[in-house]
Parts: sequence; C-alpha cells; structure tokens
Amino acid sequence: MKNRRYLLLLLYWPFFLITFFLVERIAYNNGYTVIHCVLDDRIPFCEYFIIPYVIWYPFWVLMLLYALIREVPVFIRFSKYLMITLTISLIIYIVWPTGQDMWPAEFPRNNFFTWLTGLIYKADTNTNVCPSEHVSTAFGTVFAAMSSKRFSGRKWMIFFWAEAILVALSVAFIKQHSVLDVAAAVPIILIGYFTAFHKKRGTP
Repeated sequence: MKNRRYLLLLLYWPFFLITFFLVERIAYNNGYTVIHCVLDDRIPFCEYFIIPYVIWYPFWVLMLLYALIREVPVFIRFSKYLMITLTISLIIYIVWPTGQDMWPAEFPRNNFFTWLTGLIYKADTNTNVCPSEHVSTAFGTVFAAMSSKRFSGRKWMIFFWAEAILVALSVAFIKQHSVLDVAAAVPIILIGYFTAFHKKRGTP
C-alpha cells in the first residue's frame, strides 16, 4: 500500500461532489449575482454544441481513469491540477455565488439536440457558473494528454485540443455560461498548469 499512496488522491472526489452540490443549492436558494455581458446577446443559441458539451463528461473522467491504471505520474499531475482548479472555483462560488439567466424560454426547434439540451438544463442548475469548471477541466485534460506517452502524438493532440476548444465554445452557445465565465477560467487554468504540469529547466 505504501507504493500506492497516490490512490489517496481519489478521496478528493467525495469531498468535491458533496461540497459542490451543497454550495450549488445554497446559491440557488439564497440568490446569486447574474453574470452577463453584451457579447452573450450576440452569440446565438445553437443546440448542436450540446455534443461537445456532453462529451466533456467521459473526456476528462476516462483520461483520469486511464492515467490511474496505466500512467501513474500523469494521474498524479492531473489529480493535482484538478484539485487546485476545482478547489479555487469552489472557494469563489462560496464567497461570490453567481448564476446566469440565459436559458431560452422555449427552444427554436424540436430535435434530438434540443431534447438533450433540455435534459442538461434539468440536471444542472444555473448557479455557480463563474469561473467555468467545464472549461478549466477540459484544458486540464489536454495538459494530461500532453504529459502522456500514449496520447501526446499529433493525431491525439488534435482531438484533445479540438474537444477542449469546442467545450469552451459550447458552454456559450447552449447558454450554460456567459463569455465572462470562460474568460474567468483562464487564470485558473494557468495556475493549475504551472503548478501541476509545467516542468522547470533541468527537471525530467
């Protein structure tokens, strides 16, 4: 067990999930600051972006599980990144509850993609949106892939970067986040990267 102390990093997830849903309910019941900017009104609702948005769930979870099983150093770095970025976000949500009121009153079309978007709306509240954890986690997955022996090749990198960028776009196009939420994720992404993934000169 001494050689598998990295498994203790998994204990973060019960803490995060419990804290996240508690904080989300508090914001939902007690009020929040609405996040909105002019650019949000210029971005049309586009239900097709629900696909990269939903892919986000297995995108980072499977990367974490793969690293846990096959590339432990990547798992440790990725876990460190996630713990740092998600905890910073939680602290911000507690200190400054935020939300958005951009969900369309009714969808402009009825199809599979709007149906799926409706399910996401029902499953997730419109609170604790700034910064976007979707965006910070997506780019953390890219950094993990870059550190991986298996996924650092050009073809895989195209996939990982494309999905992360599409996630950043999707949160705005399906009206789950303001552009401000995406922008607010950038400094958190940088903190996570330089803390968990960046290698100083002379380090292996």
